[in-house]
Amino acid sequence: MIFSQWGGRVKIQVVGVDYRNAPLAVRERLALGGDLMARAYQSWADIPGQTGVVVLSTCNRTETYFSGDVLLREVQEWWQKLAGLTHAEMLPFLLFRQDGEAVRHLMEVASGIDSMVLGETEILGQVKAAYLAAQQAGRAGNLHRLFQYALRVGKRARSETEIGRNALSFGHVVVELATKVFGTLKDRKALIVGAGETATLVGRHLSAQKMESILVVNRTRERGQRLAAEIGANWAGLDELAPSLRHADVIVSCTSSPTPLITREMVAQALKGRRHPFRFFFDMALPRDIDPEVAHLSQSIFLYDIDDVTAVVEANLNKRQRQIQKVKKMVLDEGRAFMEEMDISRAGSVIQSLREKAESIRQEELDKALHRLPNLSEAERAIVSDTTRLILNKFLNDPMMSIRDWSRDDQKIRYLDAVRELFRLGDDKVEVAPDGGAATSRS
Repeated sequence: MIFSQWGGRVKIQVVGVDYRNAPLAVRERLALGGDLMARAYQSWADIPGQTGVVVLSTCNRTETYFSGDVLLREVQEWWQKLAGLTHAEMLPFLLFRQDGEAVRHLMEVASGIDSMVLGETEILGQVKAAYLAAQQAGRAGNLHRLFQYALRVGKRARSETEIGRNALSFGHVVVELATKVFGTLKDRKALIVGAGETATLVGRHLSAQKMESILVVNRTRERGQRLAAEIGANWAGLDELAPSLRHADVIVSCTSSPTPLITREMVAQALKGRRHPFRFFFDMALPRDIDPEVAHLSQSIFLYDIDDVTAVVEANLNKRQRQIQKVKKMVLDEGRAFMEEMDISRAGSVIQSLREKAESIRQEELDKALHRLPNLSEAERAIVSDTTRLILNKFLNDPMMSIRDWSRDDQKIRYLDAVRELFRLGDDKVEVAPDGGAATSRS
């Protein structure tokens, strides 16, 4: 999978930092969110040669994608003014990609295979939001098609492969395993014992399932109520643990207690008289919070400890990793399609510029010739005009065909620049020289 062969065809670059090459202390200083994002788009116009920019800033990366003949030094200075880091502080951590490599990088980011959590779903929405923000700021410019392609790749990766399936976090696993039996958690009740980091992560995932209710039980009122408020739950002290077990379908315990908090006797008492016997217990603590004997009370009880959950995460990660090559093949195909589209567009501009210049010269020379032949009839003038046009079209036909072929050939794409230079295309315009001949001058 070599994208460097595309280099030189489209001036697209990405400069940034991510979780691989920059520590959190650097990433947070280079983040361009909020007011800095607005200032970034406002000040980008001051950089010469730029034709578009999109800034992607998340907790794991801040990347600037830009098109045009822009020097890396100018981008660094622009970023330095925004974030306050010096060149020396930034340089060791910068990611830099050009043209085909930049295209591949963005597509891999959008598809989730460049994420800290392989196949994460959030990044696709973040890429889309970054693109829309650049559009709203009027700065996306020549990057429109690139981001449209990248978003398409991201959607295909998730719909045509399993890169985004199978849970990779404890919270996801809790939901995944419980849903396999219940089908949905919408009408179920959850009990979370503890209010630390793991409890918070699990609570967020359970809250997203729109369960009937979630109860947080812990020792410290302040921490427990803070978590409950965040996830839309209720709070109770540890003295309410035993009666709370009676009403819960999913119980997750993750405290730092040195001894089990949920005993066999407590669960046996809670099960008495229950019409819906299924219970999911997730013991995420070390040492364990739940007596292992709980699992033997009934066939309808499912007890998972931290090793069980970790094993599920690792198995799911292996499943996702097996999808990487499928996604990379998808990125390769879409990347080539994008670059070919850009090449054809570029070839079209060369053809148009060459034809316009040739036609301008033909028309000027025709006008001069007809001026010297005032006695020609209108029919004769038309014959002369048609003849010169036919000569021009026949002369240009073979070069035009070659230019189209070059745009599809990795080895010959650079010939397009040679044509522009040879015929002085681009900003050139044809003028009449003092001696009556044709001359060119750069505007």
